[in-house]
Amino acid sequence: MKQVCCVIAGVCCLYGSARADEAGMQNALSEWNVRQTDWESALKTAETSAKRAELLQSQPDAVAVAGELWRQMGRDVKAPYAIPAIAWLLEHPQAIAQAFPSGDMARSIAMACLDSLEKNLRKEQGVGQVAYALSISHDVRCRIILEKIRNDNPFQEDQGLAALGLAMIMKENTGMFQDDPRLVNARGRLLQDAIIKCYDSRFGPVPVREALKEELYEIRNLNIGQPGPRVSLPSSSTGMNVDIPMKDKKVMLVFWDPRDSVSAKFLGKAAALRTEFPELTVLPVAPLPEQAVKEALLNLNLNIPSLIDEKAVAFKDYRVMQTPFVYLLDPTGKVLMRGMPDMLFNAHLYGVMNKKNAGKGPAPAAARVPAPPADQVPPRRSPAVRPPAPIPAPPSAPAPRPMPDQGVPPLRPMPE
Repeated sequence: MKQVCCVIAGVCCLYGSARADEAGMQNALSEWNVRQTDWESALKTAETSAKRAELLQSQPDAVAVAGELWRQMGRDVKAPYAIPAIAWLLEHPQAIAQAFPSGDMARSIAMACLDSLEKNLRKEQGVGQVAYALSISHDVRCRIILEKIRNDNPFQEDQGLAALGLAMIMKENTGMFQDDPRLVNARGRLLQDAIIKCYDSRFGPVPVREALKEELYEIRNLNIGQPGPRVSLPSSSTGMNVDIPMKDKKVMLVFWDPRDSVSAKFLGKAAALRTEFPELTVLPVAPLPEQAVKEALLNLNLNIPSLIDEKAVAFKDYRVMQTPFVYLLDPTGKVLMRGMPDMLFNAHLYGVMNKKNAGKGPAPAAARVPAPPADQVPPRRSPAVRPPAPIPAPPSAPAPRPMPDQGVPPLRPMPE
């Protein structure tokens, strides 16, 4: 009897001890949206850094909302009215973890939400609300659920939101091989589907049109083969503005931050590339005042000028969110390579540089074959019509040729 009571108590804890209340769920979400909107507005209009820091310390409490939402709809997690709450919970996994300190409980809630979406709610109207939450996850199951919503849901808006979620979940922002043509084409088709079906909807915290505008900006300006944004920034060595593209040389823009030890270390490696590729200009870009950049270069003992991007204009135009980040541009400004320099950076860079240099200039000395003297060149014979040669019989298998003795020791016997 005691074991039965424990099981019942566990089930009540998991699915909510109170009766599921749609009105209570909607009230909790409405109050959260009002508090969050007011806080974001105050943060944008903060006049001083101290006020901004104070606001950052007083964000709306998502932990209490997570507990209240699960109390209201946990028992009816498979009901269509629970979709907005499921979307909110999946967007705030940290709040779930803090509201339910037991790791097993937090995982059970997340799994219950995903199970409900995949098995019960994927065909319901409005399920596209979860597309944003699923798109920010790296879980393969979230991608599968988005595909099922796009394929099985009969409502166009939900199909379009799922397509946008798939396009975002397929997006890879850091790797050196992020611009595979097949991936770009697949994402383009998904974005087109979203434009047609849900252009006036919302994708999580932003309107769909804003998310699409950002994705199209990247495809048209930052993908490999596209002309990158033009840049004109002062140099730390001369104070004169440097214009990019440079018209006569390839340019490697290295977005770095002296406060970031990884990017500072990579800058030394990038500077050494100038001797290996004389046709390449390496231009670091730092989001700090001129004096701070000069001191950093002096401390790193690097004899290379850096562009000063104190207002982070180039960082914004090139959508650089973390350092180090590399863009390789050809003389016309077209993007040849981009991404965070990882273990494949050298191989990718050499492949791009060698591909672009193929067929230009004389062949290396080691690859040239000297022409024979004129007196040793056999005279060319004029072509003559020759009778067709008889078809020879298939040769018999040649006898094996003995290998020359190279002093190779005999094989050792297998151990018994």
